[in-house]
Amino acid sequence: LPSQAIAAAHDGDTVAIHPGQYFDCAVVRRNNLTIEGVGGGAALTDKPCQGKALLVIDGSGVTVRNLTLQRVRVPDHNGAGIRTEGGDLTVEDTRFVNNQNGLLAASNPAATVRVVGSTFIGNGACAGSCAHGIYVNQIKLLDVERSRFLGTREGHHIKSRALSTRVVGCDIEDG
Repeated sequence: LPSQAIAAAHDGDTVAIHPGQYFDCAVVRRNNLTIEGVGGGAALTDKPCQGKALLVIDGSGVTVRNLTLQRVRVPDHNGAGIRTEGGDLTVEDTRFVNNQNGLLAASNPAATVRVVGSTFIGNGACAGSCAHGIYVNQIKLLDVERSRFLGTREGHHIKSRALSTRVVGCDIEDG
C-alpha cells in the first residue's frame, strides 16, 4: 500500500505509486520526499488519516506528483486531499476531485506551497465552516501556476492568507 511505502521511506527518497485505486492514506514525516504516481491512474480515495486528509504532510521539501486524491470527508467538514502541516510543499500534475478541501495548509510563516499543472474539480463545502479548492493559512508564499479550478461547489477556488500569493496562467471556472 502507498501508506506502507511512505512509512518505510527515508529523507530524500522517491515513493512510486503504481496505477490503481487505493483506499489508503498516509502521514508523511520525511523531508525532501517525492511521492509520485507512475504509469498514470494512481488514486488515493475516501480514507483520511488522523481525521484530516489522504496525505497529511509533516515533513518539508515534499513533492507530490501525478496522483489523483479524491472523495475525502471528515466530521469537521475540513477533509483534504493534502493537508500540509510541515514546511515547503510542491504539488505537480495532481488531480483533487470531490473533496471538502483540495489542499489545506496550516500556518507556518516560513513555508512555501507551490502548485503547478494541477486540477481541482468539485471541491469545497460549507457545512459548519467553508472548505475550498485551495486554502492556505499564514505561510510565506502560495504559488499556483498553470492549474485548473472547475465546479468548486462552495467556498473559494483559492483562499489564501499567505504573505504573498501568485496565481499565474490558471483557468478558474465559476459556474
